[in-house]
Amino acid sequence: MRCSWIPIFVSFVGLLLRKEALAQFLEPECGLSGMDIGGLDFRHEAYPWMAYLYDHENEFVCDGSLIHKRFVLTAAHCISSFVDLSVRLGKHYTASRAESSTVYNVTLAIRNRLYSKAEHVHDIGLLRLDREVVFNAYIRPVCVIKNRRRVPHVNTYTTTGWDRTENSRISSVLKVVQLTEVDPNACTEYSRRRLNFGQFCASNSTGDTCSGDSGGPLVQIVNVDGTWRYVQFGIVSYGMQRCMGPGVYVRVHSYVDWILDKMQFALTYKN
Repeated sequence: MRCSWIPIFVSFVGLLLRKEALAQFLEPECGLSGMDIGGLDFRHEAYPWMAYLYDHENEFVCDGSLIHKRFVLTAAHCISSFVDLSVRLGKHYTASRAESSTVYNVTLAIRNRLYSKAEHVHDIGLLRLDREVVFNAYIRPVCVIKNRRRVPHVNTYTTTGWDRTENSRISSVLKVVQLTEVDPNACTEYSRRRLNFGQFCASNSTGDTCSGDSGGPLVQIVNVDGTWRYVQFGIVSYGMQRCMGPGVYVRVHSYVDWILDKMQFALTYKN
């Protein structure tokens, strides 16, 4: 009887540790794919954080990623003061308007104030949605780690997007590409641009992501304090001509303080 409290104590400590681990994410229950929470069709539910951005004429603009119940992360070059954006979540086939997908209007679009179209730097943007997202097997956020000192080191990534086909049309199916980080010096030789602190290069055996993937996430599944989650490490920024050679990506954890600051501002700002 004297030791009967031990299992309860151990369970309590385990619960505290799990809560502490999840507290480091923008959304506690982030980074779960459809397969993780129900073994659903891989092609449809594997990347439930993907966001399809389009304009008032229903034309595709960019990809993005759901990182919070009110926010989508994308590239700054996807945001224009002249274009009203909408976001469709739970969409994996461009021709489909399945019940699993939901449309949200963008009520506030924020570009990093240091973004330069000419230099392709600080290419990160944040979109506030008109209402809270209801998570399900088809729509869930990817993880963003709030403390950049706790971001694990990885050099391989998975990126997804509605890639452009050879005739410049958007693919009807969400495409998946595996990428490996490239030495910065080798990247500079390709792009003839020196990378800044918030950028990195990556490529695969057949080339790079393509222009239709702009704003999309680079993710990897990692163990953070005993918790396995898909974490976003990058944002598709720009690539080489004809999508050959390494592409340049925004390193998300370099901007996590900016993300947190703009989220706090956006949640209180009324326009």
